[in-house]
Amino acid sequence: MAFVVRPSSIEDYESINALGRWFQENSLYANCGWSDQKSLALVQAGSNPASNTFMRVVEKEGQIVGFFLGYISEYFFSEKKIAQDMVMVFSPDQRDGISKPTVQVLREFVNWATGRGANEVCIGITSGIAGAGYEKLILKNGFKKVGIIMKKEV
Repeated sequence: MAFVVRPSSIEDYESINALGRWFQENSLYANCGWSDQKSLALVQAGSNPASNTFMRVVEKEGQIVGFFLGYISEYFFSEKKIAQDMVMVFSPDQRDGISKPTVQVLREFVNWATGRGANEVCIGITSGIAGAGYEKLILKNGFKKVGIIMKKEV
């Protein structure tokens, strides 16, 4: 069965929360803790078309197997806007064949950001658990590699 990409709804909270918690516990963010309340607030915001939070879920056979969360804000130095991802998560056992839904989510995010007047869209990989082809897929879809990010846990 094919993947279905759709806007999130508050009814998706339990599935998104469980998948998000799995991501947090199995990534470089494992020591950061988890907040059910923050997760709920983000799902509520992402499910509201008027908010500055963008969320899509990816379903397969009626089950949520992935989600994307992003937002738009102003640069710290001007009133122009930047859209950034917070996270893209897929269940590890559901990653085969996710290229098409991933591209669809990225395109919808870019279109959403463009419609809200974004100057640019930034997508990053900071979790340490992105699939092997994710960076290549992002680059293939019009993004370019810029800058560098370094981390130090304290």
